[in-house]
Amino acid sequence: MSLAKARKGLKTAKKGGILTDQQKSVNEFLRVPKSNKTSSRFSPFDLDQAEEAYNYCAKFMKIANENPDNPIEKVLESAKEATETTDPELIRYALMSFVTHHPFARNRNLRIPPLIQRSPESCVPQKKVIIAPGPVVSDEKVGESKGDIEFCMNWYREDPNLNEHHEHWHIVYGSQGIPDPKTGERVNKDRHGELFVYMHRQMLARFDIERLGMNLPLIKPLDNYRAPIEEGYKPNTNLRDKNKLDTFGFREPNSVISSDDINMLEEKRKELEKAIEKGKLPDDTEITIDLLGAFVEPSNISGKQKMFNKLGNLHGSGHGVIGNITNDPGVMLKPRTAARDSVFWRWHRHIDNLINTWEEKQEPNDFSNSPPVGLQDIILVFKDKLPINHGETQDDEAAAFGEQTFGGENFDTDVSNNKYVTHELQTKMKSRIFVYTEDSQSPEKIDYLFPREFYYYFRVENTSSCQFEATFRVFIVPEELVESRRHWTELDKFKECLPPNSKTVVCRDCDMSSIVRQPPQKTEDELDDTALPTGVTANEHKNYCDCGWPFHLLLPRGRRGGMKFKLLVFISDWSEDEVPRISRCGSISFCASEASEKYPDKKPMGYPFDRPFKNNSYKETFAGLNNVVIRDVCINWVDEFPEVVEDC
Repeated sequence: MSLAKARKGLKTAKKGGILTDQQKSVNEFLRVPKSNKTSSRFSPFDLDQAEEAYNYCAKFMKIANENPDNPIEKVLESAKEATETTDPELIRYALMSFVTHHPFARNRNLRIPPLIQRSPESCVPQKKVIIAPGPVVSDEKVGESKGDIEFCMNWYREDPNLNEHHEHWHIVYGSQGIPDPKTGERVNKDRHGELFVYMHRQMLARFDIERLGMNLPLIKPLDNYRAPIEEGYKPNTNLRDKNKLDTFGFREPNSVISSDDINMLEEKRKELEKAIEKGKLPDDTEITIDLLGAFVEPSNISGKQKMFNKLGNLHGSGHGVIGNITNDPGVMLKPRTAARDSVFWRWHRHIDNLINTWEEKQEPNDFSNSPPVGLQDIILVFKDKLPINHGETQDDEAAAFGEQTFGGENFDTDVSNNKYVTHELQTKMKSRIFVYTEDSQSPEKIDYLFPREFYYYFRVENTSSCQFEATFRVFIVPEELVESRRHWTELDKFKECLPPNSKTVVCRDCDMSSIVRQPPQKTEDELDDTALPTGVTANEHKNYCDCGWPFHLLLPRGRRGGMKFKLLVFISDWSEDEVPRISRCGSISFCASEASEKYPDKKPMGYPFDRPFKNNSYKETFAGLNNVVIRDVCINWVDEFPEVVEDC
């Protein structure tokens, strides 16, 4: 189904989406009162608090099951009562887990309201000025922090939708598991630990690429716990309450971790390094990437949780230690704000480096048994340049255009000079105004990246006499990082049937990306709101959820005048990759499936970049393979380009 068809009947509340009474009640409950923020010390990275939130979620599911006629109302009653004796922020977290996972909530199309509505002070960026011709920087820091290169990345770290993605992922993949809505038993989602590694690695790769585009150094890992933390973090004025008390703690530059916490972190790192060296966990279980990720995060694995909590948990412990350096809770304690702090990226680079030491001990992938296909090339065409109607039929029309222009008798011809073909992708910076209602309706400008939309056309030949079901895997990397397999970022992954003995032009819309939240948010309304059913099509949308990478960050920004990248497509055999599944929940690569389903790909996450390159060379790794094409592409950061948006 084309995305335009899938979006039919979905609109934001401003455009006619139905905000039901139940959704209004959920929105009201989940709204975080700014005046109460300083009293909350809840953090899902604290395992005891995360377990308490899990228990409340289980309680809410039980209440819903016992009250099938009015489950949401009864759950909200219980939640409100719980806030009288328990940290309201913990209860809100438990309710979001309930809304995300219980069928009664999903079948009613209940959604977690956008972060910018629930907790606007967590999203509003620092006020900015532009020092021509340099980067956008914070006007609160000019003079005071002149020369701090990290402020050049504020536009990215403070992106509300990026932070919402990180928060939502940790709700979908709670560290304590998910209560089964029917039985109440604890469910450990399939390959949770592996996905923890992969999703955060992709975030790191994208952040590094943005830094590279601004000629900044790559992320420096926070691997010396005894050294002062060079970067400070001062919450801007939007992160403080009306009495000017900091909502989050101010970490001074060169702050140090306490000696007790240093010893604790070093012990956990020692256990991890020992396990990696042996290839076995402390209980002598053979390490897999899934178990290693679960040990580090930690995530709940039946029978191993006590060991994981005591000896593992380096990742969560680091969040807690850094977030509690100050007397007031720091942004590192909450998934919805952690990525605003540059130390978040440093900590995660350290975690990923440790995991990588195990991966580098593995043998390179063996691609000798390649599928019976011949990939010819990757053709890129801007969506706005195609001579098609934009709407429900656009994908069919785009595919027909591709077959006529690049297929048939043109299949083997060089189309590089075709007037529709582009050899560069484009991005631009946009801005939208957010009215911050808690501060006298003061408007704030949010700067954000946006791509010029495009179609891929893959020319591929099925050389067998049978129909072949192919898995297309699309990745991109800056030319400067081409030998770093961890910096190859996923753009898409999808299935396509190739007829026997055929030459096919496969057409793919960029906004159908496997990593992107579905349906993608494009307009200003959608970026700050949730697209809701208009009523008549409600049941068609019950399997959509709000987990996934923001569409507007699909492409790296690139550079003015262009930044060189390598674009790769790798075809594998769908019959070997396929995992039967019921539904798509947001991004199939980052969010996978519902609690009881398997991750929808048997291959390792990040395949074919999950193992070391052959002789440390990407060229040797993929040389001579008919199922791989690598092409040059430039990403040009420009001032303006035409947009094609099917408005919700």
